[in-house]
Amino acid sequence: MVYMLLIDGVKYKLLAPKDEEKEFHPMIKEHSKEIFGQESVYFDVKHKLTSKSGIAAIPDAYVIVLSKPCQWCIVENELASHPVYSHIVPQVSKFISGIENPSSQREIREILYNEIDHDKVLRAHMENTISSEIYRFLSELLSKPPKIIIVIDEITDEVKEVRKFLEKFDTQIVEFKTYVREDAETVHGHLFEPLYARPSKRLEERVKRERPEHYESWEKRLAWVNNETRNLVLKLISAIEKEFPNVNHLPRYRWYYFYKGEGKSMDSLFTVLMLTKKTVSIRVKAEPSTFKDERGWTKPYKGWFFARKWQEREFQLTSPEQLPYALQLIKQSYDISE
Repeated sequence: MVYMLLIDGVKYKLLAPKDEEKEFHPMIKEHSKEIFGQESVYFDVKHKLTSKSGIAAIPDAYVIVLSKPCQWCIVENELASHPVYSHIVPQVSKFISGIENPSSQREIREILYNEIDHDKVLRAHMENTISSEIYRFLSELLSKPPKIIIVIDEITDEVKEVRKFLEKFDTQIVEFKTYVREDAETVHGHLFEPLYARPSKRLEERVKRERPEHYESWEKRLAWVNNETRNLVLKLISAIEKEFPNVNHLPRYRWYYFYKGEGKSMDSLFTVLMLTKKTVSIRVKAEPSTFKDERGWTKPYKGWFFARKWQEREFQLTSPEQLPYALQLIKQSYDISE
């Protein structure tokens, strides 16, 4: 069957892409926000998912949907002209097996975090959207099963059979048709059903109203705490700056980060400050076999801010007299940072 699209007397013919990498992938990436929603982020990264037994597969992309309920997706872009059944079914099975491997989950988290961290605009947008620290958000999100999205240029009878087989997985197939204007082949039109609708403006305004102002930034958090806590954290920031050479520090979302050296990588991050009304909470990373805390101030926490190869520990300050010992604890985190 041959399809013709007619718009105001202008004819468009259906395009059957022949090359996934050169034709189809770029179109999906270009229109990812229309497909996955305006609050989605499309990561065009090719990273191998490897199961515990060593079976591997490489998805075409990963997508994070920031609108609630937040979700992450593994994306496979396919052409119906290829042997669909023999390719899609094994690929999806490998994706599921691979993502169940904790090692693969950690690798994806690090890759996505680095992609976000190196894009200032994306990082700022996410920090203002997710109401959480980015690394922590990714850790929580990627611990949940992903949605598998197959984007294909045509849903054929073979694709329908594949869809029935994949019902046991959380898999969705999106038909993405492309039409080309007859007298101008660089002019395209696309026909598809979006996966995620944009939330109403009324809902967005309600969510914004419900979020306390001191959750929005470090500056607003600093204004929200009492005077004693504000003075204490400012003294702590100054003390860290003086105590440790070559330190890069800055607020990020509602926390304050310290990095060793000029960069801002997971490996160079050594201290994160958090505020409540009456206390300054400090997160550091530790090597359990060598970390010393004679006063027993610190408690281990599930790793949110630091790479999982380190233990994450937290302690609180309530008075300036505690600063010298706090710096001893922070120094141990600084020393193991790169």
